[in-house]
Amino acid sequence: MIKYVYEIDYPLGEKRKYLEWVRSIADTLQAPVELKGLASYDNVFSASPQRVVEFSFESLEEAGRYFGRREIGRIFQSELSAHGSNIGVKVLALRSDYSKDAAAGSTPVGDGRP
Repeated sequence: MIKYVYEIDYPLGEKRKYLEWVRSIADTLQAPVELKGLASYDNVFSASPQRVVEFSFESLEEAGRYFGRREIGRIFQSELSAHGSNIGVKVLALRSDYSKDAAAGSTPVGDGRP
């Protein structure tokens, strides 16, 4: 499992405008088959980052196809910067280090560890 995690702040006084924009693009973001999950979070302490958005994929290749789509690229390459500020992106690979299987000494297939 691969996650792209976007960390975003709302421009000063524009949280409502950001949320309206998100509603206008939600169907476009969710439509591609490569996307396995999409979740967003608000920081309960109103600190930076104020919003975190997670995109889940089965592989880096799937993520590449998703973000390579013209309609998705338009959103992230031009529109996001007009609606958010202090934007950061992390790419994470799921590991089983904290799972019960790992504690017992067995590692699930596909973990990426020898």
